[in-house]
Amino acid sequence: MENRERFYKLMKLLESKTDIDREFTFDEIKKRLAAGEEDFSYSKNTFLKDISVLEHVGFDVIENASDGKATTYSHQERLFELHELRLLVDAVTASRFLNKQETKKIIDKLKNLTSENEAKKLHNGIIPDTAIKSESNRIHFSIDQIHQAIAEKKLLTFQYGRYNFKKKFELSHDGKEYSVKPLAVIWSNDYYYLITRSLPDDQLRHFRVDRMRKVKRTEEKFQDERFNVDEYLSTVFNMFAGEPDYVKIKFKKGLLNVVLDRFGLKADIQQVDEEHFLLTTKAAISDGLITWILTWGKDAQVISPPSVIDKVQEQIIEMSKLYSMNLQQ
Repeated sequence: MENRERFYKLMKLLESKTDIDREFTFDEIKKRLAAGEEDFSYSKNTFLKDISVLEHVGFDVIENASDGKATTYSHQERLFELHELRLLVDAVTASRFLNKQETKKIIDKLKNLTSENEAKKLHNGIIPDTAIKSESNRIHFSIDQIHQAIAEKKLLTFQYGRYNFKKKFELSHDGKEYSVKPLAVIWSNDYYYLITRSLPDDQLRHFRVDRMRKVKRTEEKFQDERFNVDEYLSTVFNMFAGEPDYVKIKFKKGLLNVVLDRFGLKADIQQVDEEHFLLTTKAAISDGLITWILTWGKDAQVISPPSVIDKVQEQIIEMSKLYSMNLQQ
C-alpha cells in the first residue's frame, strides 16, 4: 500500500468508524487497514507520524491514554452535531415535495456526515406520511430556474394549474403563460411559494411552486426593488396576498400562546380584562386573514377596521346558509 493510499484510508477509517463512543487502538487500526492485503507493514512510529500529519492539516484526532491500557484514537469533530443532523433528516422526511427515492438519497448523504455508529441513531426520526409525498421530481428544476432568475433579476414565465375532481392536473386559463418578476421563494405550510410582481399590472401575487409548469428564466431583466421578505410575510395569512392595513382583534386569553406563536414575542398585545386581550397588527386583508380569524370561532372578535368586520360577517352568513340557520343581520 502506497503512503498516500494508506494515509487516505487511515483518515476515512477514523472518520467513518470512530466517534465519541467508539475508539480504536493502534492494533485495531492496523488490522482494519491490512484487511485483504498480504505483507502489510505498518509500524507504530509510522502511524504516529500519519496522525501528526492529519492533525497538521486540520483533521482532529483524539488520543485517549489510560494507565495499564493501550492508547485509543478517534475522530470526534464533525461538521454537524448529531442533533443538528437529526433536525435535517426530520425536515427531509417531512418534505412533501420530495418523493420517497429522493428522500432516501438525501438522508443517506446526511448520514455520511457522521460516523457509521452515529448514523444508525438517525433512524429514530419522525414517521413520514407517505400519502403526501410527491411523485415527481419536476419541482427541483423549477426551483433551480426560479433561484437563478431571482439572482440575475430576470423575468420568469410559466404555466399554472390545479388538480380537478378526477385528480388530473389541469392548467389554468387554457394554459396561459404567466410572466412575472420573481422576488423571493419561501417555505410555508409544507410548500414552496414564489412571491412575485405579476405583469403587466405589477401586483404582488403568490404561486405554489409545485403547481407551476414549464418554468423558464427569460433573458429580459427587471429593475431591482428592495423587498423585505420577513416584513411582508408577517402580514400574510395562509399565503393569500392582499392590501395591508392595521387590524385589531380581541381574543380570549386561552389563545394567547397561539397568537404569540403566530406573531412572535414582539406582538402588540394589551390585556383588556381578566379574560381577554387585544392584538393590533398589520395584515394583508385577504380571504386567508378572514379564514384565520374564523378558525377561532367565538373566541376571536374583530374590533377594526370596519371593512374586515364586514367581510367576517359576510362569511358567517354564507356559512350559516349551508346549515339552514337564521341569523339576525
